[in-house]
Amino acid sequence: MTDKEKAATHEGAAQSKDQGQFNGNDADAQRRRILEFLRQHRSLSTIDARHQIDVLHPAARVMELRRIGHEIMTVWAHEYTPEGRKHRVARYHLVQEASPC
Repeated sequence: MTDKEKAATHEGAAQSKDQGQFNGNDADAQRRRILEFLRQHRSLSTIDARHQIDVLHPAARVMELRRIGHEIMTVWAHEYTPEGRKHRVARYHLVQEASPC
């Protein structure tokens, strides 16, 4: 692991390489990352959110996205973490985006 990778992991900014540059960790940045992931992949699990796009409490961000008009469905599933542990997690599916203002 390079020094740069160690620093990113240490700061809690680990992301998959295809997610682009880390762009902040405020609620707005997390909502943008979730919405972009849903646009690209159509669904996002709690595990995906935590390990791929650095959103530790995706339920709160999804609730906020719903409040602004995005239609997001939740389906419960059993999935494995990268560490190999099985969990019951939410998998969010983008049904329809909010109309632009």
